[in-house]
Amino acid sequence: MEMYIVLAITLFMMISFIWHKVPFGVTTMTCCLLLAMTGIMDIQSAFSGFGNKIVILIAPMLALSAVLTKTSLVAKISAMMNAAKGKRGVVLIIAFYLIGAVFAQFIPSTAALTILVVFLATLGNTGDITANRLLMPLLGILCAWKFRLPIGMGASTFATLNALYEGILPDSQYALTMMDPFLFAVIPTIVLTVYCLLGWRLMPGDDQLDQSALKESKKVELLSRNQEIFVYLVFAAVMLLMILNKWTGNLLYLAPALGVLVLIYARIIKVEEAVKGMTSDMVWMIAGVLVVADALGKSGAGNAIGSLILSILGENPGSFTVMLIFSAATVVMTTFLS
Repeated sequence: MEMYIVLAITLFMMISFIWHKVPFGVTTMTCCLLLAMTGIMDIQSAFSGFGNKIVILIAPMLALSAVLTKTSLVAKISAMMNAAKGKRGVVLIIAFYLIGAVFAQFIPSTAALTILVVFLATLGNTGDITANRLLMPLLGILCAWKFRLPIGMGASTFATLNALYEGILPDSQYALTMMDPFLFAVIPTIVLTVYCLLGWRLMPGDDQLDQSALKESKKVELLSRNQEIFVYLVFAAVMLLMILNKWTGNLLYLAPALGVLVLIYARIIKVEEAVKGMTSDMVWMIAGVLVVADALGKSGAGNAIGSLILSILGENPGSFTVMLIFSAATVVMTTFLS
């Protein structure tokens, strides 16, 4: 019975994610509550996601990445955008995409798009390259490159992936390294980038870009030169501790928190700003998804899904059939949930 309850809760999570009438974090916290109320998990286990080492890694990393928006980094990128406006042809498009890919490593997609659309709107509505034609391809670039490079939030991707299935496959030989997500994503990322470089011509070029529905980008008070250098040094130190995780061990998970505390003590960021970053919807979502993934493993629901795939494969499947079925199952499932 437990297995069916867990599968039902997982199905609810999938539908709620797609429907998106409430934030993702609220959905996953509802799942945690249901797991506790139905007795599948005790209260401590149902909300143990907040104490998971991945949340301890991700939450301060979000706050640390947010500090970069208070440096001149964004202003320098904006200056590059202004310089790119004078270009035409493929140089202009490459400039937009390159800067979008950089933004995608540190800034949430919504904020990045808000900043970039301001520059897109200045292109006008004449010639082949217009704002309307570049908007959807730019979204594709942001999706393709989001947290892909092993810097910023991308440096923690491998640890997040490891945590998602450690309750199902505890064997350490299946653990990913920091470079694995990048190495396995680089080919589809490049393919999608090339497609966006060519596919913008398929978009209609009429009408002026409407910015009314976009959230207004808030002005932030920039740090002083000395504070900015200090932030860069702290960020570099955190990245180094994470990159050298083979030797630094558990410091991988503690480095972002250490960096945030150093910046708080240095009075570069306020406690309120750090707390806001560390209690975002993404943190709630990850904490809840980790618990649901754990429930899938312990209840036998994960085995049931695996057995279904094995029954489709048959007794003596060829290697191509195995790859085809597993790839198809992965594509279908990741369309709906992590």
